[in-house]
Amino acid sequence: MSDEIRLTEGVLDPVDRRLLFEWSENIFGVEDLLLRWRPKDWHFILDADGRAASHVGILKHTVSAGGQAVVVGGVGGVVTVPEAQGHGYAQRLMRHAARYMCEELGVEFGFLFCRDQLVRFYERLGWRLVPGPIEVEQEEGPLAPPFNVMVLPCGEGRDEWPAGKIELKSLPW
Repeated sequence: MSDEIRLTEGVLDPVDRRLLFEWSENIFGVEDLLLRWRPKDWHFILDADGRAASHVGILKHTVSAGGQAVVVGGVGGVVTVPEAQGHGYAQRLMRHAARYMCEELGVEFGFLFCRDQLVRFYERLGWRLVPGPIEVEQEEGPLAPPFNVMVLPCGEGRDEWPAGKIELKSLPW
């Protein structure tokens, strides 16, 4: 059987959402934080044997880093269903999403949040840890989330992430 990557825009199809995100109650390990999350605008889905097996969501956004406006491609919702793990699907989708963000969306950096245990995975794909502090929006006001921030430079002249406080001015993704 073959696998295929597809791109969807806007709201994720309910069948895909169920297959990709409803196989466990706390698949990202952060549900106990009770954060509100921003929906992604584009969804890369890898179908294996005709079913959604892996997902990477992205959006385009401008953050403030050290007082400078930086256009980023925000990455979130990176997941592979348990029965499809270990086949490199998430790596493949992350590379695909990075090309799309850098080439099609024309962002300066890819930008994602991750827990400690995922830093090495993203580093192998060229992502870099950046120091905070970071501030995201929530209903009750700005919040410093307990996540690592990682960035991926997109092209010539876009290698150094600005030092200083990062203000998302948005819900996290």
